[in-house]
Amino acid sequence: MNVLTYRELESKDGLLPLLDHAFNWIFDERQFNDFARVDPRLKNGPIGFCALEGSRIIGYVGVMDIATRTLEGTTERVGGLYGVTTLPGFTRRGVFTTLMAAAHEYFKQKDYRFSLLGTSPTLIAHDLYEKLGYKDAVEYPSAYKVVRDKSSNTGLGGLVSTFDPQRMLSIYRKATKTRTGLVIRDIAYLKMLRKVEGIKPKQCLVGGEGYVIFKEDKSTMWVRELIATNKKETERLVAVTEQRAKAVVYNRAVMDEKLLETYRSRGYLVQEKGYSVMMCKPLKAEGSFKQVYGDKFFLTRLDSF
Repeated sequence: MNVLTYRELESKDGLLPLLDHAFNWIFDERQFNDFARVDPRLKNGPIGFCALEGSRIIGYVGVMDIATRTLEGTTERVGGLYGVTTLPGFTRRGVFTTLMAAAHEYFKQKDYRFSLLGTSPTLIAHDLYEKLGYKDAVEYPSAYKVVRDKSSNTGLGGLVSTFDPQRMLSIYRKATKTRTGLVIRDIAYLKMLRKVEGIKPKQCLVGGEGYVIFKEDKSTMWVRELIATNKKETERLVAVTEQRAKAVVYNRAVMDEKLLETYRSRGYLVQEKGYSVMMCKPLKAEGSFKQVYGDKFFLTRLDSF
């Protein structure tokens, strides 16, 4: 078994069956390379490590360089893992542990204190990560509501359907200025999110003190990010999403206490322990995850990796 970085691969076609099987991700090299060039988490690194048997790609572990804010208010970079998978028929051959070791070694060379990854406690992979020293660090509460009564008409009241990076960044910074976690953003990062996540202006509602980014299908409004600087604006944005929803409103990661309180007061089903969790592996002896970030590590679904 040979290990190469994504950038070292002569042909990346073998990632298509690998990632499609694991994540239903139809890998498009040109599109992915476009994303990697604008994503600050990818553009200066190896992007990922690939295990090969001959010329066949049999495993992949993606790596990111992620900026976080600590309790001290400093910016600290950590390692992030994504797209961890082994091709069927090649399990129990050490592919997973070999690639994870390569990723950890890269993070150690960068002098990172932590390696982070997102998974679900319901998956077998969760146990494998625990065996490598990962522990649950951040649980994502989630909220759901079946919207039946739309008798009260909540007007937009100054909310505009637009993707306005400058305005949204100003609101975001004001709302997260005292928070730790994945809260380091600039205009370039927001524009990257728009490109990578496929955010369209019609999927955004922006006001003076808050905004919501959502995605809709035939029945469900998926809240991807709802940010507000005060409780009143939080309540208004939640009410507006309910008015627009066809049947169900669903927010998979509710890390804001004001937002969680609003959801409860409006009759949402709140799951304190959701299906997603961020796991952390310390790479150095100094400082635990809690000592560095406290109990209120913040992120939204747009920060998922």
